[in-house]
Amino acid sequence: MPMKLFKCDESIPEREKHIYIKEKGEDTTQFLPSAHVETIPGSLSERGCSYCGAKLVIGGVLKDTIQLIHGPVGCAYDTWHTKRYPSDNGNFQLKYVWSSDMKEQHVVFGGEKLLKKAMLEAFAEFPDIKRMMVYTTCSTALIGDDIKPVVKEVEKELGDVDIFTVECPGFAGVSQSKGHHVFNMGWMTDKVGTFEPEITSPYTINVIGDYNIQGDTFVMEKYMEKMGIQIIAHFTGNGTYDSLRGMHRAQLNVTNCARSAGYIANELKKKYGIPRIDVDTWGFDYAKEGLRKIGAFFGIEDRAEAVIAEEVAKYESKLEWYKERLSGKKVCIWTGGPRLWHWTKALEDDLGMHVVAMSSKFGHQEDFEKVIARGEEGTIYIDDGNELEFFEVLEMVKPDLVLTGPRVGALVKKLHLPYVNGHGYHNGPYMGFEGAVNMARDMYNAIYSPLMKLAQYDIRTEQKKTVIAEENSKLGESEVEESKSFDITSTEAMLTAVNYAAVESSKIEAQPLLIPDNQPLLQENEVQQSKSIDITSTEAIAGFETSKIDTQPLLIPDNQLLPQWQQIGGNFPAFLEQLPKYLGSFSTEYQMPIICFATIITATIAVKIILAVLDVINEIPQLNLVFELTGIGYLIWFVFRYLFKASTRQELAAQISFIQKEIVEGQDS
Repeated sequence: MPMKLFKCDESIPEREKHIYIKEKGEDTTQFLPSAHVETIPGSLSERGCSYCGAKLVIGGVLKDTIQLIHGPVGCAYDTWHTKRYPSDNGNFQLKYVWSSDMKEQHVVFGGEKLLKKAMLEAFAEFPDIKRMMVYTTCSTALIGDDIKPVVKEVEKELGDVDIFTVECPGFAGVSQSKGHHVFNMGWMTDKVGTFEPEITSPYTINVIGDYNIQGDTFVMEKYMEKMGIQIIAHFTGNGTYDSLRGMHRAQLNVTNCARSAGYIANELKKKYGIPRIDVDTWGFDYAKEGLRKIGAFFGIEDRAEAVIAEEVAKYESKLEWYKERLSGKKVCIWTGGPRLWHWTKALEDDLGMHVVAMSSKFGHQEDFEKVIARGEEGTIYIDDGNELEFFEVLEMVKPDLVLTGPRVGALVKKLHLPYVNGHGYHNGPYMGFEGAVNMARDMYNAIYSPLMKLAQYDIRTEQKKTVIAEENSKLGESEVEESKSFDITSTEAMLTAVNYAAVESSKIEAQPLLIPDNQPLLQENEVQQSKSIDITSTEAIAGFETSKIDTQPLLIPDNQLLPQWQQIGGNFPAFLEQLPKYLGSFSTEYQMPIICFATIITATIAVKIILAVLDVINEIPQLNLVFELTGIGYLIWFVFRYLFKASTRQELAAQISFIQKEIVEGQDS
């Protein structure tokens, strides 16, 4: 049975439906993994939410639009600046994040007023920006905030702004794919056809499903410009709000990522009759095929071939260099959805690598059908994979490289396996001919990085022992015995030698230099240079020993070392002689802490004694009752003496005032 249940999933056997291992001669359509279904409880999913799919993947890429998230600030932060979507206007969309910053009180009383206030503030802070997208989140959807009437109020109040609403909270679907769908369909219904673009070429296209990850869009723009083709709209890499409103004027939809943008391409075909061409633009062979498809549609095949020839001449030799070094390497692809079937054949055909495992976060069954058809036998395919499954797969296939996102990449690095960021790239772009070389370079650098190999060794143990063993093996038997007196490989011994040398050098400077008769006198600058002594030199250390006065040698031969008990016994009388001095200086320096400590100890002992005495008194028969009766009698007397009459109360007040002045103010009445 090709469907696979991993050991880590034995407690959730339903996971078997989501894991497939391709075998020879099978009808793969009968064994497609279950996909685009709810995550099984107990499985730690790597998926993103539906709101994330709408905002982070598609809408948030536009370069001239305020992206306002109506919800807690965390929803805005989590989808801000987490992917590398640059633009040619100073990366406006990467610099800022907007949120209504919903709190508990707004959940209780509603957040529509807060939303309007936030929208007006955002437009006021950015007066040059006239376009906005407003997203609902789980919190605002659960309490029933109706954002469309609020949007209409703001548009009417400001007059010259255009706002698009995206009502796709995180819980709307099983994965971020739902956000792609909602955004596509909403934009098609509300905005496409409301703006007329300027047409500058007889050949016009929409590029759909390209989000300009590290400049991918710029690569496609360069190819189209050389072919004389005008791009009406980028959906949505380096795109503008109004250009997407004019998508209905294109003659062709070029769809690059069929999962996130295929919805709107299909709707444009239904409503406006615009044909759709699916292309793969990652890898040399795929880039050639894509450009030829576009050229054939417009009848400008010669232009396409000219672009292909120019790019191949520029980059093919570089790709061949990496192919020689990457051929045969095993790689896992654990990404979102369509990257699996975009990259599989590119890595295998262009570079000779073997894709041994694939995992999709939000792919549908048609995505798995494509990638399984392109994949090799024995490859593992996983829908909605979790961390434990990833670890088990790594143990099974032992890859040389993993293409995945930063979260899983962090886990992979702990196993000392290299990874390349398949979501945001390392050093892109990865699209087209240039991108294929960039991707090969990043994979080569990851696999052959010496740092990755060094990370597997603990230099505090294995390497240190190896170095010491090799050095000792080079020494003769007598040299080993002699080295016992001073281990130069020891850091502590070296520091001791350096400190000792520093003390002794001050003594040496006070002594005259002894110069052999047959040596000329040193010049002044040579004397100054002689003061800087190289502690790493054995001769210098020996020089220290011969120049010391009234001191013991730095290195004591083994036969002169005293037993430890004799050394301790010899130092003990000197210690007793200095003990009073040590105690005196200690008591002077720490006088206040000592007094406080003694006071606390004395008070504790006194309280203990008093409590003990009271316990003894309480043990005397009838004495406790006598004390109680005496207290009650005194209380009765006090009440009759001082509290019944006004005159006695005044007398009591006067006495209290007298006592207060005596104690507090320190003066007589």
